[in-house]
Amino acid sequence: MTTARIRPAHAGDAAALHALHTATWREAYADLLPEHVFEARERDGLPAWEHRLTDMAGPSVWLAHRDGEPVGFAWAEAAGTGQVRALELAALYVRASEYGQGTAANLLQLATGDAPCMLWVAQDNPRALAFYRKHGFEADGAARRVDAWGNLAVVRMVR
Repeated sequence: MTTARIRPAHAGDAAALHALHTATWREAYADLLPEHVFEARERDGLPAWEHRLTDMAGPSVWLAHRDGEPVGFAWAEAAGTGQVRALELAALYVRASEYGQGTAANLLQLATGDAPCMLWVAQDNPRALAFYRKHGFEADGAARRVDAWGNLAVVRMVR
């Protein structure tokens, strides 16, 4: 199979990225999040995407597509003062049909390069944990729960 094409996202991609974000969350977190979290994301997520893609000072969002269909996205941003790494991978999601195709690895490379980086990942998502370990990340012992995501347990990984 050929690799997905990846390009910088633009303001016209907001609706497609919102739909993709919702779909990838349902695929990745079906057994981890309560339905109301998915419903809230579907209902309220589009304005966040519109803002993210029109904020000239915001991070670059990378959009992967295959045969004209969006299949994945990623972005990294400054982590803020006092964090263990200056760069945080804020999001990296691909459709389940892209698992094992190299799309996520290519998105990770574009979003973070080889920079020291941190990310938060669901504690009960073994596929994601293994993917990040394969790409040099290790859990550093930090953990928290995200109330807005149905009290989801997440762990921090760094490289």
